[in-house]
Amino acid sequence: MKIAVDIDDTLNIVDRAGRAGGYIARKGLPFHLKDPDANQFVNVFDWTYDDVLQFIRDGGISAFTEAEARPYAREALEGWREEGHTVIILTARPKEWFGNPVNLSRDWLEKRRIPFDEIVAECTDKGRYCAEHGISVLVDDTFETCRAAQRLGVRAVLAVGKHNRARANEIAFCGSNWKQIDERVRRILQEEELEELLARACPAKRCERYDGWELRMDEGTSYRNRCVAPMSPSLTGFGEKIFVCEERYRAENKPCVFRLTASDLPLDKFLEARGYPVVKNCEVMVLEKIPVFFRTQNCSVYFSLSEEWLKEFYLLDDADSDYADSVRSGFSLVGGPCIYVALREGEKTVAVCMGVQEGDTVGLFDLRVHPEYRRRGYGRAVCERVLAEAKRAGARRAYLAVRCSNAAAIALYRSLGFERAYLYWYRAKEK
Repeated sequence: MKIAVDIDDTLNIVDRAGRAGGYIARKGLPFHLKDPDANQFVNVFDWTYDDVLQFIRDGGISAFTEAEARPYAREALEGWREEGHTVIILTARPKEWFGNPVNLSRDWLEKRRIPFDEIVAECTDKGRYCAEHGISVLVDDTFETCRAAQRLGVRAVLAVGKHNRARANEIAFCGSNWKQIDERVRRILQEEELEELLARACPAKRCERYDGWELRMDEGTSYRNRCVAPMSPSLTGFGEKIFVCEERYRAENKPCVFRLTASDLPLDKFLEARGYPVVKNCEVMVLEKIPVFFRTQNCSVYFSLSEEWLKEFYLLDDADSDYADSVRSGFSLVGGPCIYVALREGEKTVAVCMGVQEGDTVGLFDLRVHPEYRRRGYGRAVCERVLAEAKRAGARRAYLAVRCSNAAAIALYRSLGFERAYLYWYRAKEK
């Protein structure tokens, strides 16, 4: 994935008040301190832009060229690149101040051994640049820049300082130091990866793309595949896009439902103001390392979608024939290796579960336990068998999604070692 990072006040610490104050004192200039915490020179003292430009030409550029890197910034960027992510230095530094802002920025970065893949200078609309160039995450210290990026669906991380702390709660992800910033970026990257895995493991039969959003149009009662899911940055305003989605679902005689995460904070607030209540809360859980040993109770295991397993699933799901046909069709769309497990007590099927494996990761889905046989360990047994079979096939970690109100299931998954990765929720409006 691509990650864009600002330089000034994000990767470094620019001492504007100190540098400008020393210059003003030496020159005996009639300027007074206005805001020592401002992140723009023109706001630090009561001087004009031309006064600042003269300061820069008289050597004030050293405030940037000699600025110290923020602790742990280098280590964070090194870690991202080692994991295969692309790091783009995205700065608004203008030629008027810096002459050749790309070369000057490269020199500063290389002297401090801060790794990067590309430098883009004179970028005044960073959110739009990220949206147009497929950049997933933007790290910047300017509140307005992060807010604008969020509205385009770019995941923004605000580097918090004295100049922006008051409004930091309006940005979904913030960090006061680079260890926190690194943690927030990794959380976003994990969320994006898991959202993509979930989408591929549970594909909709009917799906349309609209400016970075997926419009899933399946039948049935589950929200999963009949909702709007923001999947990537876009350039159209919320009002216009939501209107188009409402009209599209109205034509299908379906309610308009949106699937959201913390990364969609501006859209979430917009929908709330538009009269979309939250109708369902869920959490995605992750097991970072599948244990070497799991109990493999005597279960039936299938590695392709068999009518026998489907019959057992339908019995536990209390499905009618129309719904059964829909489920069969949906399962048949799943790509990648699947593991289907069923457990019987005598002649009676008491629990089923399935796994969808992609590379070294397996997702657990559709756990069902007969109401009369719950709290006897059968749910745990089929989950363990799926995980054991997936591990034999090369999986090292697992994930799943569960409704927040399902306390019993969450307790089971936690006992298996799963931990919450992030929350998602649905907002719906009557058709």
